[in-house]
This record gives sequence, structure tokens and C-alpha cells, in this order.
Amino acid sequence: MTSSSAVLLRRLHEQSQTEVIARAQAQFDGSSDEFLTLAEEYDTLAPRLRGRFLETLGLSSEDFESSQGTPLSLAVSAKTGKFLHNMVLAHKPARILELGSSCGVSTLYLAEALRTLGSGVMTATEADALKCAQLRANVKAAGVEAYVDLWEGDAFQTVAQLEGTFDMVFIDVWANTYLNLFKQIERLLRPGSIVLADNMYTAEDAVQPYKRYLDDDPRFSSTTLDFESGLEFTVVVS
Repeated sequence: MTSSSAVLLRRLHEQSQTEVIARAQAQFDGSSDEFLTLAEEYDTLAPRLRGRFLETLGLSSEDFESSQGTPLSLAVSAKTGKFLHNMVLAHKPARILELGSSCGVSTLYLAEALRTLGSGVMTATEADALKCAQLRANVKAAGVEAYVDLWEGDAFQTVAQLEGTFDMVFIDVWANTYLNLFKQIERLLRPGSIVLADNMYTAEDAVQPYKRYLDDDPRFSSTTLDFESGLEFTVVVS
């Protein structure tokens, strides 16, 4: 990864974290000291317990707006981003599909790996126009335009227009749409394709239909990786 991209990603991670903390504090009905205590408690929890912890406090882990009324970027963590980057380096996918690119943090990790490999292209999708504008700017700033094909609009409509097969898919949209969206992309998968889905812990109830579908179907081999917000790792068997 280039030094300029690393600096850009560090800034985007800090920006996302600041947004989330400000929004959570605005949602929280208590003092600042109480909020800081709960934030420290949250950091000590095992990843799979964090979603439930937020729910007990009445806080949302879904894609909410900032206190200024603008959509939050809700970037993947640096740890998740590095995992995505390494998955591309190991799997060497010719085509990647990203469903829910937001402002492009995960996009940059994936595209940077493609640049390192010197081949491949990713189809990035995002419905929010403001996020798409930020994504384009971030992709340009990182110099990875050659590896990113951005589709602006509803993910379901975008998927309906796609053809061919994808070697790797990253899903990070509204959690309650995971199953329906996955069923739409099944025709775009092949044996050996990898599908990664974020927020399996932080949106645990909403993703259960998706999780059960994968576990009950012998065409897929799937497990939830126990770090960060919970990442479902699925391999298409047949």
C-alpha cells in the first residue's frame, strides 16, 4: 500500500470514529462521564456481545445519520480493512463485487490490493449520492481509479444489471436486506467464490435469516469470524 493511501485511510478511519462517537453521545440519555464509562466498557467486550450491549442502551448499530443530519460513513475498522486487503492478495480475484461501499474505506483496501497484484477490477455500489461523491474523491486521491468501477444507485437494481461471475463479494448494506440481496447475486457466483458479510454481531437479529440460509444449504460452507463486528466468511462449494 502506498504511503499516501495509508495516510488517507488513517484520516478516514479517524473521521468515521469521530462521527460515530458524536452520534452515539447525541443518542445517549445520560451524562458525559457516564457515556465515557460505557464507551470504555464497550471496548472491553468480546465482539459478539457488542451488538446486544448497544441494544440494551437503546443505541443503534445500523446506518444512522450524524447529529448534523448527514449520513455517517460507518467505515470498516482498520483490522477488517487489512483482512479484506490480505484476502485479495491471497485469493487473487479477477472480479470483486462490493455491495455498500459508503465513502470508500473498504473500497480502498480492496483496490489497493488489486493495484499490488497489478490486475483485477472491483464493482463498487452505493445508493447515497453524497457518499458516492466522497467515494469518487477518495478513489481519485488514492490513485486507484483504474481498479474501481462505481455504480451509483439501489444495490438490487445494480445487481440485476450485472453479468458474468465474481470471484469475491463483500456485503455491507442494510443488514435486513442481506438474504434477499444474496439470493439475487447467487447467479453471479461460481464454485470457489468467496462472500464476506460484515456486521454479523452488531446487527445479529437482522442477519439471522441470512446466516440460517447459508448454514442450511450444502452449496455453501460458511463460518462467522470472531473479530470486530463479526464477519461471515462463505465459500461457494457448488
